[in-house]
Amino acid sequence: MNETSWLAAKGKAEGHLAKANESKDEAKDAESKSLPKEYNQARPIADDRGLGVVRIKPLGAGGGGTEKSAVDANEGDADLVLDVSASGIAVDGKSFSYPSYVITPDMDQQALFDEFMPERIKGFLEGYNVNIMVYGQTGSGKTHTMFGPPGIMGRTAAGEYGVDVCEDYGLFPRGLLEIFARVQGLQSDGSGISYVLTASAVELSLLGNEDMMTKTAETKTNASWINGVALDKAAKPPRLFGMKILTLDQPDDLLKIFAAIATRNTAGTVMNDSSSRSYCFAFLTLHVHDPSMDTVRTSRFQFVDLAGNERMTDAHGKDKAMTWSNGNMEVVSGLMTNYSLMMLSSFVRALVSARKRQKKKGGKLNFSFRTYLFDLVILLQESMIGSALAAIFVCVSQAPANAQTSKFSLEFGQVFSQLEIKKKPVPSESRAKLVKSVRKALAESEAKLGIGKGGGSGGSSREKSTGKFVILRQALVRDGRHMLE
Repeated sequence: MNETSWLAAKGKAEGHLAKANESKDEAKDAESKSLPKEYNQARPIADDRGLGVVRIKPLGAGGGGTEKSAVDANEGDADLVLDVSASGIAVDGKSFSYPSYVITPDMDQQALFDEFMPERIKGFLEGYNVNIMVYGQTGSGKTHTMFGPPGIMGRTAAGEYGVDVCEDYGLFPRGLLEIFARVQGLQSDGSGISYVLTASAVELSLLGNEDMMTKTAETKTNASWINGVALDKAAKPPRLFGMKILTLDQPDDLLKIFAAIATRNTAGTVMNDSSSRSYCFAFLTLHVHDPSMDTVRTSRFQFVDLAGNERMTDAHGKDKAMTWSNGNMEVVSGLMTNYSLMMLSSFVRALVSARKRQKKKGGKLNFSFRTYLFDLVILLQESMIGSALAAIFVCVSQAPANAQTSKFSLEFGQVFSQLEIKKKPVPSESRAKLVKSVRKALAESEAKLGIGKGGGSGGSSREKSTGKFVILRQALVRDGRHMLE
């Protein structure tokens, strides 16, 4: 869906809002149409505003899947819409007062970016790690918010929009263009400080961790046992390694990362014609070298489009062939997605409870991360403990058929909003010490793999080259060589 159709749906949504409120008294009608200015006024990141953001999808936008319930229903039915007021948001009879910001359907992509991204981009350039995420049910507008409408990354990669901002762009492409321009400006400011901006993209799915830079739009597959994208749990913060990392030197390099995002796995379901079947992580990493002190500072901007939570009957209907017992991979993928999201929610709830106990009793935080050693949870760990500048956008649909799932999404957002942001700048490291450490790790991995000075490997058989620890070593070699370049 392009921006024009999104705005058209937004207009229809506003019409529904007006009709639904005609029977209410004038005071409540005025309150529900828009939030007071002071409710949504800009505040510093330290106020945790980014941890309580709800975005409402225009009524019937997209028109497919369960959004049809919005199109088919009577326009005067007051139950069609979420009830937004100065006190918060209500759905399916339950009210939520936690949102620090409710993004109503009349806020377009540019306005959304202007409201939340400038301070986070500034923080990233100043040496803070940043995580932004979109969460919600399948078809609620997560990918639209993060990247834009279906197909836009492919069209961008083909050069349709050049390297200018397109009105359809979501947070990631707008952020990438802005950050790239800012870094280019810093490079030429005459300070002598050098900047290296890199990008990578990885899918976390039932198939494993897939490097999107090495996939193609035609095959849209490349098993993780070939790519060897692995998670370094000991790193601070935990990070993936082994994927292709693209240095962004020229404007055309941006098109390559857009092409990678375009390879994301999607599938049609009853709920959504183009449902994301994976967690998509897009990483921007900024290395800053200060020659006066010979130090390197590395900050990371992590853009995360979480897979949609969904009820199996809603997503796949009552087709007997579409069951996990029949080995249907779409159903199995959906079940695994729901399970990992449940673990993420459990982690957040447990951490919030532990912090409350700590504040009440004093002392150290009594909480074990080992119970939640899932790649998804570990990669989002900084957002949970508050050391990164974080924002999570909970996307919800107004369609009547989605009311229950929208309530579940808002409940998750409510728990997440209780976390805290205690932003910590990334410390600089001695460049010489860093290079020595990387060279040592690289030499060790190359020796274990039997790689000589010519770069050849001692093992060529598929069985020998795909063992678990061999793959990890190969990933370490790729990662080490990139860092030294």
